[in-house]
Amino acid sequence: MRSQSFRPGLILGLIFAGLLAVGRAEAEVLAEQKFRAGARSEALLELTASSPGASWIEPGREAAAVRIFVDGQWQQDLLLYGGAEPFTYRLSLGQVTAGDHVLRIDLNREQTARGLMRAAVDKAVVRLIAESEPEFTALAHAPVLFAREDTIGRFSDVPLLMYYETERQGETTIYRYTVIFSNEDGGTQTSGLMARWGRTTDIEWVSEVHLDQRGNVVREIYQGVNHETKDFRGQRVGAHPELLIASVNNNFSDERRSGLRFALAPLPVDLTSASREVVMDRHPWIYRVMAEEMIRENKITPTRTLGESIIDLRHYLYLDINSTQRNGAVISFAVKLKGDPKWYTSNLGINSYKVERSGYFRTTIPLPAGTAPERIERVAARCDVGTNPRTRDEVIKATTAACDLHAINRVFFLNRQFQPGGAVPVRTNPRRLSFGEVEEIETGRR
Repeated sequence: MRSQSFRPGLILGLIFAGLLAVGRAEAEVLAEQKFRAGARSEALLELTASSPGASWIEPGREAAAVRIFVDGQWQQDLLLYGGAEPFTYRLSLGQVTAGDHVLRIDLNREQTARGLMRAAVDKAVVRLIAESEPEFTALAHAPVLFAREDTIGRFSDVPLLMYYETERQGETTIYRYTVIFSNEDGGTQTSGLMARWGRTTDIEWVSEVHLDQRGNVVREIYQGVNHETKDFRGQRVGAHPELLIASVNNNFSDERRSGLRFALAPLPVDLTSASREVVMDRHPWIYRVMAEEMIRENKITPTRTLGESIIDLRHYLYLDINSTQRNGAVISFAVKLKGDPKWYTSNLGINSYKVERSGYFRTTIPLPAGTAPERIERVAARCDVGTNPRTRDEVIKATTAACDLHAINRVFFLNRQFQPGGAVPVRTNPRRLSFGEVEEIETGRR
């Protein structure tokens, strides 16, 4: 892997003092730099940039936008959701041939929030992953996304991070690509998202490529609208499939494009023993973007309620769980606070808000404002039947429902900056709960 970086003060004779403001006003060029590839490579860009005066939380000041070109060809767009302070974005520049290339970064005034006038670039590092390097193949097949048309200009449902998982099936290697979006405008209601998924970001698998031992594509699929798995038949740039974000719950289409293009550098992860939300924990800035977008879209209310609006995300207790639900069982959790006779539940009394899926997952419990970790007195798990059995056969099947709670891996609040913190110690031993049973889990706060 080779890295080539530039300092903004050396670009096109521009003089920069820490941050690079808009350069040549007529062209709105922020930065330009040559880089050389010794062989066919995947080019990655680490771009440290800021959006002076921006605030993701304030309408009209959300972010500046930049447009990135390689050899004069539009490569992608970037909304500087990191805000007014320098933030490093990790992007894919796609495949480049051996030889000299030119990277150019322009201000995209059309997509910049109306209350902002400029963007700034601190540093850019181009990393070249040659075809001979192990990670080349996974990077080369990462999808390129076009923005959903109704999000353009709205700074909503933005792709924040892409990761990929690797699976071996005999002689076939599978790369599966997933994107974390800042929000989800449709689909599950917000109160349901927090109960069933423990977040208001949207984490969606995008595409999957199956390769034989020689690296030839055996099959390539993607998640279509209504979560339908479809064979990819669209356009590619190099080996990268191009997909449009096509639905309000961020599913995809291979048939159309839009005027805003995202190309994220995917990160390798192993989630065989972890929840998908662990990726957010490793990149905690995602929580801030998630929370600020909720506030900007008026989805935060001081009153505990159901539907599109919820209480402040810092008032939720976040639980990371490993559990297996058997024969139609669903699981939920509850908390009792010191000095408070009430029990607060994850499912808010709604059966469909309980979790039926097995494995590693998140849920949350809304608590009174200002609840400190040391006020957690008791935590309990409850196992129920997920359906309403009526026939004799349904009743017989329901009697076999059980929840195998393997572990509660982590319990925490978000801090004042919307970052994971405020951990609550829990001690769990594997246990089985039959339908209708509630069992207390020991905490270290007694």
